[in-house]
Amino acid sequence: MVRPALRILQSTLTLVLLANCTFRPVAAPVVAAVASDTATATSTETPSPPTPPPPTTTPTPSDTPTPLPTPEGGITRGPYLQSPTSDSIVIVWETDRPMPCEVIYGRLGTFDQRMMSPGDGLRHEATLSGLEPGTEYNYWVASNGYPLSKAASFRTSPSSSDASFTFVAFGDTRTGDAVHRQIAARILALHPDFVIHTGDLVPHGSIDSDWDRFFQIEQPLLASVPLFPSPGNHEENDRRYFEAFVLPGNEHWYAFDWGNARIISLQIDGIVPFGKQSEQVQWLQSMLASTTQEWVIVVFHVPAYDAVLNDEMEHAVRLNIVPLLERYGVDLVLNGHSHNYQRLLVNGITYVVTGGGGAELYRVTHPLPDTQAYYNGHHFVEFTIQGDTLTGKALTSDGTVIDTFSLRSHRSTK
Repeated sequence: MVRPALRILQSTLTLVLLANCTFRPVAAPVVAAVASDTATATSTETPSPPTPPPPTTTPTPSDTPTPLPTPEGGITRGPYLQSPTSDSIVIVWETDRPMPCEVIYGRLGTFDQRMMSPGDGLRHEATLSGLEPGTEYNYWVASNGYPLSKAASFRTSPSSSDASFTFVAFGDTRTGDAVHRQIAARILALHPDFVIHTGDLVPHGSIDSDWDRFFQIEQPLLASVPLFPSPGNHEENDRRYFEAFVLPGNEHWYAFDWGNARIISLQIDGIVPFGKQSEQVQWLQSMLASTTQEWVIVVFHVPAYDAVLNDEMEHAVRLNIVPLLERYGVDLVLNGHSHNYQRLLVNGITYVVTGGGGAELYRVTHPLPDTQAYYNGHHFVEFTIQGDTLTGKALTSDGTVIDTFSLRSHRSTK
């Protein structure tokens, strides 16, 4: 379908964010920590991405201002970043009608390259390749030379020799839109290299409007920071989850390397099998056995150790997954599902439950014997890796530090 001729010119673009939704309040959070430090973080405002100088319609974009697009078409989702590597990244967006689209991009301070999105439908995926490792790039999305989005930036993953980076983990955003929005803004202000979501992104994975709301809330963050999600039970193993994201491997379970770390994501949601002889667990063993990375981090939704739920599925995780984690010296496990913060140390592995992204809270009243710290409130966790040392910092939605800890990689001690 050919896009209608441009008739009306406008001079500005607007991004529409979903209005705050109300959520049921809970009792004041309770904090308990063992061998952990707490401090108050300074509140910062979320920076607004710069408005790009619109390119000319010549083959090589320049800084010369030109008219912006007509209201006959626009972006309804995105743009958002997916599957970054040291030399490539995928940029995804959707438009309200079929139209040819492109990404205009370049190294920081320039917009001198173009990449067309295949086809001219509603969904667009543009793979930028031939990039430099650990390098920052500018980009925006355009149609027929007219920008459809504000300028944003991204960083490619570093080479394996670069052992310094930061990432954030959080989960169970679901229904708490106001808190979710606040946490997303806090994360953006930290400028991490990537974000991990531990599952239950939306209330119902089979409902389109739930996904629309998720991407509206996350849009400023995901335009500049790549997201690596793990599916939770509320995603329902629905096609909408797998259509929304562009992930490595078969997308149900996948692995990627970042600097000196291997991150492995599983689908532990009570829907897809994870018995000892299942395809997923056999794949997990091969990923653990083959890596030579200094750090090994595993992410999945349902925790092996949880002071609140402690149900049959968690027992199955301890039976089928934990023995492999211990055998191959996994350093850190990130989970969601329980709507609180818990940090445990079990047989040398640090387990972090981070399910406080917005959903109604579950209160820890009787921590497990291996619990190092817990918090009954909304939060996210920032991780920094410097060589063989990892530092974790859990923060509330208003930026207050509730727990800090540090680890040495198992491989550094061998």
